[in-house]
Amino acid sequence: MEQYHLPLFIFNTLIVLADAALGYHFAPRLLAGMGEPEAVEAGVRTTRKLLPVIVALYMFFNCMGYFQGRTVYLLAVSGLILVDMVLQLLLRRKRRGIKPL
Repeated sequence: MEQYHLPLFIFNTLIVLADAALGYHFAPRLLAGMGEPEAVEAGVRTTRKLLPVIVALYMFFNCMGYFQGRTVYLLAVSGLILVDMVLQLLLRRKRRGIKPL
């Protein structure tokens, strides 16, 4: 499985960036209509401030898996990020009133 460490590391890095971009752009849409505009803005700001922390955690475990040669860590990070992205997309679809697949 060692031959997959570098491709998994690169794949994880790319999907971490994609996940952060989705989170940054979906935060206002997901929180819109949840109450007072000031509370929504505060929620969006808080969510956007937490994104670097989430990215740092994902990348910490991604690097730890790569440099320690642990395929399980790399696969776990991949799975976690993909689940995060799918849940963001499902929440967005739900807020728009589109039935999930």
